[in-house]
Order: sequence, then structure tokens, then C-alpha cells
Amino acid sequence: MAIKGWTVVIFVLVFFSLSGCGTTTGSYVVSFSSYSRSNVSALKFCVKRIRFKTDGETTSGDPSSDEDNIDFDLGEVTIDSSGSNLSSVSVPQGTYKRVEIDLEDHCASGKSLQITNGNGTFSTTQRISVKFEGTFTAEKSAEGALELGIQLIINALDTVTNNSEIRDQAESVSGTL
Repeated sequence: MAIKGWTVVIFVLVFFSLSGCGTTTGSYVVSFSSYSRSNVSALKFCVKRIRFKTDGETTSGDPSSDEDNIDFDLGEVTIDSSGSNLSSVSVPQGTYKRVEIDLEDHCASGKSLQITNGNGTFSTTQRISVKFEGTFTAEKSAEGALELGIQLIINALDTVTNNSEIRDQAESVSGTL
């Protein structure tokens, strides 16, 4: 009988330690901040997934198989200069130093990124990871907003003069958290 009692106590302790006794995620509305247009008059992203990275954490060589991917399959999103709300996402509790958003060609347009700037209209089907750096703390069971500063990425995309430059320019700088 004593062994059964200890078995129950051990089971209960293991169950509660694995279950975490509650949620470990918060819900955050992700948006892009407003930006000054420069020469960018139109911008569309085909959003596939989002990743939240802690300090020093790297991304897998194949970002689509990274263990901290969060499905964020929004499809094609027009990025407006006055700001763009994307969607809510559940974020594990923690302090993050980088957010990455993957753009892929799975939308109806077949393009991962489309841009019109002072040099013309350009697009690509390449997978692109746009990055945002700073500090973001996700609280347990919290609801809030995560605004991604996109101005530096806009500035880089403003220099695009042909389709083959899009990925390099989009990934050459980081936005801000």
C-alpha cells in the first residue's frame, strides 16, 4: 500500500511539472509600423511563418524546418505606409532579441515579395527572411501588441533596380522591435 501511495505522489508531481500548471504563452497582435514612403509606392509580402529568437539563438540552415517556427500563414499582405496590422500570434513566454518573418511564393500571385519604387515594379519568388532586432518580452498569459519597425527594410528596397536584387536588399538590413 505504501508503494502505491508514493506512486500516486510521484505521478502527480511529474504531471504538474510537465503541464506547467497553466499557459506559457501570450497573445500578441503583430503589426508593421508606419514608414516614410521615399520612392516605394507599393509593397506586398507573401507571409508564411514567424520566428521569435532569444539572444544568441541562430536560425537553421533551412528556415522552414527551424524548431521555433510559428505558423503565420497570412498569405499576401499589402504593406501600407501608414502601418499594417497583420494578425495575432501566440508567443511563448520569454525575452526575445530578434523576430524573423519568412516570405514565400505560395500566394495566388506566386510571388514572395512585390515592390514598386522609383526604378520600376519588381518581384521575386525566392524565400526571403526579413529580420527585426531589439528587445521584446512576451509575458505569460498576456495580451498585447508587437510593432515591427520596417523603415530600414523600406530604405533598402527603395534601391532595388531589378528582380534579382530583391532578396539581397530585403535581407541586408534588420528592422526594429
